[in-house]
Amino acid sequence: MALNFPHPMPSGWFALVASAELTAGEVRAGRYFDRDLVLWRGENGTPHVMDAYCPHLGAHLAHGGRVEGDTIRCPFHGWRFDGEGACLEIPYAERIPPNARASAWPVVERNGAVWGWHDPDARPPFYEIPSVEEFGAADWEEVHRRRWTVHTQIQEMAENGVDGAHFQSVHGAVALPDSEVQIEGASRVAIQRAPLVTSRGPTTSVITVRNVGLGFSFTRFTGICETTSLNFVVPIDAHTIEFTVVFLQPVASETSGVTRAIITDLEKQIGEDIPIWEHKTYRERPPLCDGDGPIAEFRRWCLQFYAEGHGA
Repeated sequence: MALNFPHPMPSGWFALVASAELTAGEVRAGRYFDRDLVLWRGENGTPHVMDAYCPHLGAHLAHGGRVEGDTIRCPFHGWRFDGEGACLEIPYAERIPPNARASAWPVVERNGAVWGWHDPDARPPFYEIPSVEEFGAADWEEVHRRRWTVHTQIQEMAENGVDGAHFQSVHGAVALPDSEVQIEGASRVAIQRAPLVTSRGPTTSVITVRNVGLGFSFTRFTGICETTSLNFVVPIDAHTIEFTVVFLQPVASETSGVTRAIITDLEKQIGEDIPIWEHKTYRERPPLCDGDGPIAEFRRWCLQFYAEGHGA
C-alpha cells in the first residue's frame, strides 16, 4: 500500500451511502474515516449520520437501534436522540444529563447520495456539493454503477487524473490533449478538446472534469457522445478508500454504444491502476519533468482539504 503519505484524512463532503440504499425508517452501520458510524433516515425522509456509539454506555446504535419519527432510540437503555444528537428522552429518568449528546455530522442529500461532512477539527463546511442536473432528470437515465475498494489514499487516486504521462505507459493510450484548467476554491475544472473525424463528419470531442473537494468529481463527455459520469470517493481508513462510479446518458441515446465503450475502457484503466496504487510509496518532492502534467499545481490545490493546510 502507499506509504509515507504526509497528510491526515482530508476534510470535505463524502458520499457515505446511495440514497436508494437508505430507506425511510432504516438504520445502517458504516465504517469510514477509521470511525464507526450510524446512518439512518427518519420516517419523514430526512437522512442523518452520527458517530455509532451511544454517549451513555457505548451501545452501537446501528445494531438494534430503531427509528421513531425523526429520532433514533438506543437498543441498550432506550435513550432517544434527534438528528442533531440531542437526547430527547430517557425512559426511566426525569432529568437528562447536560452532556447526554451524540456526535452528529452535517449531512446533505444530493446527486443520489447521502453526504457526510468530515473534518478532523470539527470545523463547519467550507464548500458545497453542486447538483448535477443530469441526475434525476426525466430525459436522462443511469446505465451503469460499480464500486471498488482500493488500498490507497484518496489524494493518490485523485492525482492520477492529472498525471498525463502514465496514460501512455500504463494504459497504452495516445497522448492526451492539454487541458484548460479553472480553479475556484474547492472546485477544479479541467477541459480537454480534441478534433475527431466520424462517420457523420468532423466534430470536436470535449471532456470536462470537475473536482469538488477530494470526495467528488463528475465528467461530461460531449461531441462524439453525450455521457456524464459521477465519481464518489470516501476514505475507509488511513490506507483504504471506497470508489464508486455512476454513468448517466440520455434516455434511448443513439450513442449508447460509445458510452458502453467508455465504461469498458474506464474499468480496464482502473484495473491497470489498482496494482500501482496499492504498492507505491508517496514522493513528497518528486523530480518532475515537463511531460508529467500539472502534478505540483494539483497538490497545491489539495492542501486546502487538510487540517494543517486549510486556507493555503
